[in-house]
Amino acid sequence: MTSAVSENGWKAAASSSEPTDHFAPDGLDAHAGALQAAMPLLLAALIAFAVQIYLDGDTGWHLGAGKWIIANGVVPTADPFSHTMPGKAWTAHEWLAEVLMVGADRLAGWGGLAALFALSAATTFWLLARQAFRFLPARWAVAAVGAAAGVLFPFALARPHMLAWTLLAAWTVILLRAREDRSAPPLAAALLMVVWANLHASYIFGFGLAGLFALESLIENPRDRGLLARWVAFGFAAMAAAALVTPFGPSDFLYPFQVSGMEALSVIGEWRRSTFPADALFYTCLAGLAVLIAKRWRSMPPLRLLLLVGLSAMAILHARHQMLFAIVGLLVVLPMLNPAAAKRRALPRAAWFWPAVAVLIAVRLAVPYQFKEHSSYPLTLLETVPDEIRRQPVYNEYSQGGPLVMLGIRPYIDGRADMYGDAFTFRSRDINRGDMVKFREDVARFRIRWAVVEFDDGIKPKLEREPGWRKFAEDKHAAIFVKTDR
Repeated sequence: MTSAVSENGWKAAASSSEPTDHFAPDGLDAHAGALQAAMPLLLAALIAFAVQIYLDGDTGWHLGAGKWIIANGVVPTADPFSHTMPGKAWTAHEWLAEVLMVGADRLAGWGGLAALFALSAATTFWLLARQAFRFLPARWAVAAVGAAAGVLFPFALARPHMLAWTLLAAWTVILLRAREDRSAPPLAAALLMVVWANLHASYIFGFGLAGLFALESLIENPRDRGLLARWVAFGFAAMAAAALVTPFGPSDFLYPFQVSGMEALSVIGEWRRSTFPADALFYTCLAGLAVLIAKRWRSMPPLRLLLLVGLSAMAILHARHQMLFAIVGLLVVLPMLNPAAAKRRALPRAAWFWPAVAVLIAVRLAVPYQFKEHSSYPLTLLETVPDEIRRQPVYNEYSQGGPLVMLGIRPYIDGRADMYGDAFTFRSRDINRGDMVKFREDVARFRIRWAVVEFDDGIKPKLEREPGWRKFAEDKHAAIFVKTDR
C-alpha cells in the first residue's frame, strides 16, 4: 500500500478493532487519487464534446423563456409565447436555469451551453466519485461511478434538470455526512434551496430526503432534544429559503405534485415506464440492488431501505426518475456496501482537477460547436420560411415547439404540457398521428396558415393530399406546408 493510501485510513481501518472492509484493496488503489479526479473530468469531456445534448426540443423554449425574462426584467406568470394559449397562467419555475442558459448561449452559442452543462456534470460526478472512492477500492469505485454515469447519460440533455444534478448530489452528501457525524446539517447548507427552488422542481424531493434523515436521527436519538432542534431549524430554514426567495412563494410547493398528476404524462417520452431492454443498464443496477437488499436487509437502516425501494419504484414507473435512482441511490448504498469504511477520510483532492476543468471549459468555449440538426430542430428548413408566413399561426409537432419559441415564432404547442393541459396535449398527439378532422377544426379555430411536421409524423402524408394545402419545403428531417386557401 502506498503512503497516499495509508494517509486515507485504509491501513488504520484494516488494523483497528472495527470490522474489516468487505472489499479488499487492489492494485489500482495506488492511483486512487488520480482516478477520483480523472473520472469526472472524462465524463464532463464526453458531455462537452461527444454526447448529443440537443436531442430535446425543450432546450429551445427554455432559451426563449430566458431571453424573455432578461428582456422584461420579470419572471412571467402567464404564457407570452404560444398563439393557442396566450395569457394563460404559467409557472416559469425554472427561470434561474433559463437565465443561466441564455448567458451561456450569448457567450458562445451552442458551445457555451455545452460548457455550462459540462461544468455541471464535472461537479456532479466529482461529488459521486469522492464518496465512491471513500467507501470502495478503486476498481469498484470506478465501476460504481461508471454505472451511475451510464444510467444518467441518456438524460444528459441541455435542460434545467441536468443543472439540478449537482444540487441533488451536494444536498444528499450533506445530509449523509450529518448523519455520519450524528449531527444536523449546518444551517448555511439550507441556502442551497435558494438556488434549487428557482432552478428545478426537484427541490421538493430534497425536502423529502431531509425529512427522512431527520426522522432517522430522531429514532436513533429520541432524547437528544438539542439534535432534534437543530434538524427542525435546518428544515425550517430550507423551507423559508425555498418559499421566500422565489417569484411564486409557497404556492410553488404544489407545482411538482400538480404536474405529476397529469394524464398527459403518458405521451411524453421521459415520463414513460422504464422497460427492458431499452433501460437495460438501469435494470442491471436494480438487480444488483435487489441482491444487496436480499443479503443484508436485516442490517440495513429501515428508513434507508424504504428510500431505496421507493427510488426503485419511482424509476420503474417513470424513466426520468432513473436520475434520482442513480445519484441518490448510489450515495445511499455506498455506506451499506462497505460499512467498515465509514470512518475513512476522503482521499486528498487532486490539485489539478479544477484547473483541468477550467481548461476543458475554455477549450469548449473556443472550439466552434458543430450543431447536428434533427427532426425536432429543422433550423435550416425553418430559415427558408418568409417572414410574412412566420408571423402567422402555425401548426407544429410537440417537440418542435421549443425551437419555434427560440426563433421567435409563436407555436401551436411546445414542451410546457403543464400549461397546455391534458386535453390539448392529447389533442395535439391525435392530430400528429393523422386525425384530419381535429386538424381542420383547429385550422379554423386558430386561423392556422402553415404547418411544420416531422418527416415520420402520421399527419405528413395526409397533408400532402389535403385540399387547400401545398408542400412548401422539406428535407430529411421535416416538411413545411402552407395553406393556399383553395
